[in-house]
Amino acid sequence: MARSGQEWKCIAVLSTLCAGLTACSGDGGSDGGTGGGVGMGGGAGGSAGGGSAGGATGGGGGGAAFVDLDVVVARFNPDGGLDTTFGVNGVARIDLGTANGAGNRDSIWSMEKDSSDRIVLFAAAKGAGNDNDRVTVRLTADGVLDTTFAGTGTFRFDSNGLQDNTRHGEVEPSGKIMMGGYTGYPSVAADGGVTTQNFPVIIRLDSTGALDPTFGDGGVAVPMHPAFRPTDGGPSGMVEAYAVARTMTGQYITAGYARARPSGTVDIVNHRLTETGRLDDSWNSNQGYFLFDILGGFMTDDRARDMVMLPDGRLLVAGSSCPVSQGVLDAMVLMMTPGGQLDTTFNTTGYRLYNFMKPDEAFFGVALSPNGMQVAAVGFSGTLNMNDYDSALLLMPAATGGPAEFSGKVALSPTGNDRLWHVTFDNDGRPVAAGFIDQAGDGVFTVARFTPQGALDTTFGGTGVVTLNVSPNGGLDETARAVVVQSNGKIVVAGVANH
Repeated sequence: MARSGQEWKCIAVLSTLCAGLTACSGDGGSDGGTGGGVGMGGGAGGSAGGGSAGGATGGGGGGAAFVDLDVVVARFNPDGGLDTTFGVNGVARIDLGTANGAGNRDSIWSMEKDSSDRIVLFAAAKGAGNDNDRVTVRLTADGVLDTTFAGTGTFRFDSNGLQDNTRHGEVEPSGKIMMGGYTGYPSVAADGGVTTQNFPVIIRLDSTGALDPTFGDGGVAVPMHPAFRPTDGGPSGMVEAYAVARTMTGQYITAGYARARPSGTVDIVNHRLTETGRLDDSWNSNQGYFLFDILGGFMTDDRARDMVMLPDGRLLVAGSSCPVSQGVLDAMVLMMTPGGQLDTTFNTTGYRLYNFMKPDEAFFGVALSPNGMQVAAVGFSGTLNMNDYDSALLLMPAATGGPAEFSGKVALSPTGNDRLWHVTFDNDGRPVAAGFIDQAGDGVFTVARFTPQGALDTTFGGTGVVTLNVSPNGGLDETARAVVVQSNGKIVVAGVANH
């Protein structure tokens, strides 16, 4: 095992650790993979088509033409105007490498800030071969690469040429950085042949951008219970870790989806790791994980896309579920007790489904307000061919006395399709979300600010919605994917645009 500069080659550790049924209609489309132009990441088991709006990565479907992309970060003032003191004239562009025609290119899934308002990006880029590497980037508060982080401002993780997928991360109060994600490994297929299955890979860095040797194996943990990866060499299932959160007692809980079989439908899964990155087998009767089949039955797909911890230690998971009677995706939130069980004080079932009257719906981002009184979740509601879709917003009380619940579609454009990927709150408790609007075939960065009651906040940009066209006429690959609000109230968004 060797690490050179900012890059760490994951050869020995992960090689040792890691010695079709068609279900819901949205599985291979918008809910199956998102990202670059909304084509980053695959669906269950490494399958699933590219992005819903024409992204070329993901499972390789989506867009008709391949486009090289850069990671782009922009900052807006609290009134919605572009802050030209950030980066270069308000925009920082980061080229993580030249893409290839196989769909491996720069992309970003999420972003966080640290206690000094520095920006931490959870991204991906083309690896040495036809694969993607996970890349973590840190910028100064004003949008310049922070060379005190990993020597260059970027940390790169390569699982020996395998397909590495970045998902949500978090910056701990100590400055350590936790990253969720997964990697596709060669596995035994049901017929005894070889297939690729996704295994969860959780990474912890110290505040300098170096792998934390006190976590997992040299900073890397693969919490794959034998229920999903038989120890006898039999066919493997899959697990994808989309988010990771530190509990009040120091453990880590992941959220994602999994199946025990080589193919078929997926269910929501949460693993718990010890502070040192080992599967916590004291959780759930010595299993270390909880698996939730929300609606029951073999023909349902349940997916967790993001997670937030509430002030009382409960965990709210956002994602989607496929009602077997309808064959369509509904947006979903699920509440877990601090012990990992479904919280049946939440809607008596522990979960809620939201049907916004379209066949393809999901929540992809969730956040807690600064005062701990409100939760926001954002996503989309659309048709399967993606010719008609709108953003979706959920606001719900997180504690007694919080604002009343709001849920519904929130069209950000009178004419163009739009969707939201990520959400946070500003210092005044207003939800701020990031995504894109399709302006006649041209995707643009989009930021929306709402009141706590769910209305667009017209003190932001005059309408509540601000757009930035980073690469005019660049097609539908351009999108904002993440948003944070700095301590001075300035709004930072990150996404991708044409190189």
